[in-house]
Amino acid sequence: MNKELQKLDHNSVIPLYYQLKEILLEKIESGEWGEGQLVASENDLQKTYGVSRATVRRTMELLVNEGFLEKRRGKGTIVKKPKIEENLPLLKSFTEETKGRNASKRVITAQYIKPPSKIKEILALFPDEQVFYLKRLMIVDGSPLGILTSHIPGRYKLSLEEDYSKSLYQILEKSGIRLWEANQIIEASMSTKEEISLLGLKTSFPTLVIKRGVYSVGGDPVEYVKGVYHADRYRYHLKLTRHQ
Repeated sequence: MNKELQKLDHNSVIPLYYQLKEILLEKIESGEWGEGQLVASENDLQKTYGVSRATVRRTMELLVNEGFLEKRRGKGTIVKKPKIEENLPLLKSFTEETKGRNASKRVITAQYIKPPSKIKEILALFPDEQVFYLKRLMIVDGSPLGILTSHIPGRYKLSLEEDYSKSLYQILEKSGIRLWEANQIIEASMSTKEEISLLGLKTSFPTLVIKRGVYSVGGDPVEYVKGVYHADRYRYHLKLTRHQ
């Protein structure tokens, strides 16, 4: 059942294209417009909301660029798969982020290695300490979403026999390591040749790169992880407050 028609405020300082974008985005996020559904045509949106073709086109371009809609040649504009969203500042594993979705992980590499100098410094390793190196491919709804590369101090003695397609945080906590907090940096980048290959794509694409240092209750470094996500399928949600 369609919701009651929301109207645009032509007297508002908020641009009409942005108002229309918020209305259409609500239809997508509420499920009124479902995944794979063909959305209303530009002409229909013009008539329904009383706006110009230029306003509708700018709205649709924004929703396409942000990964909510996709233009299909000869078919029209359809709703894309919803993005995986992580709500900050909660410290979650990939398994927890994708709860309720058809998600899995495929282990690419799991081995002990001599750490690069940068990793040695970040994890405050002992002089001859190795790191447990774990690289995994994240898969959601049958398609690769991103790549997680973790470095964990060798002192934690993680087993090479463990099933690392499961939640790493749960494995760590089962080993008696209580995770407490993390420092995280998010930046935009473009895919490398390896990332293009692992994610099963043919051309370069924008990525979100997440670099996270995870610490135990006692403040000891537990993990340094780099996550590379397909930017049009993943986003972060932050709630900000201003204290006077």
